[in-house]
Amino acid sequence: MNDALRNLIDTIEASQDEVAIKTALRNYGNAFGLERYAYVDASGTEIRTFNNYPKEWQETYLANHYSRIDPVVTEARRRREAFVWTADDWPARGMSQLRKFRDQAFDHGIRRGVTIGLNGSFGSHMMLTFATSEARTDFHELQQTLPALQALMVIHYQLRFIAAKMRLAPKQTLSPREVMCLMWATKGKTAPETAVLTGINARTVQHYLDKAREKFDAQSVPQLVAIAKDRGLV
Repeated sequence: MNDALRNLIDTIEASQDEVAIKTALRNYGNAFGLERYAYVDASGTEIRTFNNYPKEWQETYLANHYSRIDPVVTEARRRREAFVWTADDWPARGMSQLRKFRDQAFDHGIRRGVTIGLNGSFGSHMMLTFATSEARTDFHELQQTLPALQALMVIHYQLRFIAAKMRLAPKQTLSPREVMCLMWATKGKTAPETAVLTGINARTVQHYLDKAREKFDAQSVPQLVAIAKDRGLV
């Protein structure tokens, strides 16, 4: 294990907030000459992200809904593994939206990078990208650490979920089945739909949701979902 990956693991293990994690990701990328990073957690239409891309580029990206045509996002969803990319390979002719996207990426110092994509829980998808404005960057050493980094993302994702549950008062702790049914409820699934997805009887699914509502003093499933989101459980 190289020093950059070791420092990243140590820092994330000790992190108490996103600021520390952002610093760890920036330092890890800088060790390989990659000055930009972006973490994305997507679930349906909900997207959570933090990155150090230029603010103007972030605003442009969101305003133009570039996630729908971004070749990196498309490839990450398709491959769900680590891969190297370069914007020089994107279409360079005509006046298509993709050409405009490519040119604006260049203007904001995003030219080449490496992305790790993987499945999260309950249908979500995670991506971690390190990028640079340099046209030529050697990714050989970085690629050797990517499998370990990918595993780290999964572990950290699960640890954060566990930590969120542990912040609850004892009487509000949910059972694994209650958590599972709650998670599908946050995705808009009804009890019968959750039953199909989990193999649990629909009446039993409703029972778990009712038990979870009691623990949070929620009058309805939508209120339960709102409380769970507000407390960072989902």
